[in-house]
Amino acid sequence: MFLPPLAPNFDAALRDAGSRDARFRMAAAERLATPEPGREDEALKALRRLADDPLGPIREAALTGVGFLGDPSDLALLEARFDDGHVAVRQAAVRAAARIEADPSWLLPLLDDPREEMRFQAVDALAVHLPELAEAHLLPLLDDPDARVGSAAARALGALEAHGAADALAAKLDGPLAFDAAVALAELGDARGEPSLVRALADRQLALDATEALGLVATDAGRDALARTAERFFAPLLLRAAAGAALARRGDARGVAALDRVLRAWRADGRDYAVHAAGELGLADLVPALARLVRRLRGADPGVLAAALEALAEESEPAREALERLRRRFRFEPAES
Repeated sequence: MFLPPLAPNFDAALRDAGSRDARFRMAAAERLATPEPGREDEALKALRRLADDPLGPIREAALTGVGFLGDPSDLALLEARFDDGHVAVRQAAVRAAARIEADPSWLLPLLDDPREEMRFQAVDALAVHLPELAEAHLLPLLDDPDARVGSAAARALGALEAHGAADALAAKLDGPLAFDAAVALAELGDARGEPSLVRALADRQLALDATEALGLVATDAGRDALARTAERFFAPLLLRAAAGAALARRGDARGVAALDRVLRAWRADGRDYAVHAAGELGLADLVPALARLVRRLRGADPGVLAAALEALAEESEPAREALERLRRRFRFEPAES
């Protein structure tokens, strides 16, 4: 039976960076990305060596660490890996270089790179590191021959609140980018993608994203679809909690009832989502259910529960009382105002 090595301490990771055993070199590369304070230079020296490891996954982990710890002097090492034979290594090199380089304009030519994985990675990096130029350069990528690149461009435009892209995104609602365009439109407050989002509620892989997007734009049709999702007995509780939160966000009372059912459910999956939503949305009607969790957590995270009760405490005496009981039980300090 294969057992991976335990995560090494920092000194062991420095030693294992030169191990003959690839498992130990891999564990070392992952550990060295978070060095002990004051020992960053030692970690970086070892990671630079591991960036030339014969195994792609180890090079990938090492380059990720260099991205967290390195400086512009590492750019040559990273750029050399843009042509690595391992796809994930090339992508890690782009991400790392984008973190280090003060002027990320070098990302722009990568948007035209013949390799789809490089275009994909450039889209994500551009949205994070050069957002002021992203809209103009990402719009053409909605027509990229690789659907993954087009999907990444659509999501990035939504995340960047690029309202000027709304019509271009809406034009993609009948093609392979329909779902990602619909999510992006929802982030722009545009409901034109609602039918695509409603259809996606039946897809296990897309349902959670669709639910959260509908929470931003759902009309009557979308709210009814969310209510049906929240009441599906065999649906994952996380999805039912998300549907309840989306309904509550849209001002639909069915959302509070759905969240209450998740908070009281026997299974714990979805409970923290519901607790967080109660606090985030200021749902005072859920304070009794939250107070019951103070007495018996039933899988709820006490930190998430404390944050929710703190958010409700100003307007609710029962929430304040429940919060005090929780603090006494777990010795939480009051949140700083």
